Amino acid sequence: MKMKKLLFILLAGLFLVPAFAQKSNKDLVYLKSGGIIRGQLITHDVGITKINSAGNEWVFKNSEVDSISRYSRTKSETTLSKDYFFDTSFGVLVGNSGNNQKAPFSFITSLNFRVKDKLYVGAGLGTEFLDESYMPAFGQIQYKFRDTKFTPFINLQTGYMVPLEDGNRQHYTNYYSPSSSVYYPQTSEKLNAEGGYFINPSVGFQGFTSENFGWFFSFGYRHHQLNYSGENAYKLETNYSRLSLKIGFIFN
Repeated sequence: MKMKKLLFILLAGLFLVPAFAQKSNKDLVYLKSGGIIRGQLITHDVGITKINSAGNEWVFKNSEVDSISRYSRTKSETTLSKDYFFDTSFGVLVGNSGNNQKAPFSFITSLNFRVKDKLYVGAGLGTEFLDESYMPAFGQIQYKFRDTKFTPFINLQTGYMVPLEDGNRQHYTNYYSPSSSVYYPQTSEKLNAEGGYFINPSVGFQGFTSENFGWFFSFGYRHHQLNYSGENAYKLETNYSRLSLKIGFIFN
């Protein structure tokens, strides 16, 4: 069962691969020593050349520099309003609504496209560990209030909780025989998990540390319904209302 949980976490994580596989748009500084520094050029004047590479700032005398190749950025690349972005988040669902776990773990990843100005729509998958393990499959709408390095946003997710394992809930019954007027001992049967719909509006704040990477945190209201079935057409419906707390990363 643990292997099954791990498998679905890895499958959800595959959404991140395209984010890391993008071609890196970098300026290049060729040194006379034969070295090449890739990053974002900060200064190139009469005396020195300064470039930021992987968070480190390198300064060279122009006498050490052989040549410089600047990446030609388009207008859309000089702003934070990209046409798409990937995000992935880790968080908890805080509350006690009929679930044995006080704060179930949640892992979510999605791909989003801009449809108008600061409005984005997307879809994603995840893994959550309630009484059973589930895979949320969802669509979402997100609106960013500003096209700046730091901005608040609102987000709405809605979708379906797909069960990844058998149900852990049990149904207990007493059998009564009318002919003998006798109650037989209580019996139990394990119920089958069938999943259910969910909705999660939230608000948050995001910031970018570079043109292709950022972070965010959010909190919201999470409501979802889980359904179970048993023998003799037995049905059980449970409803959960929880506070969702998430922190994550953005790639574009």
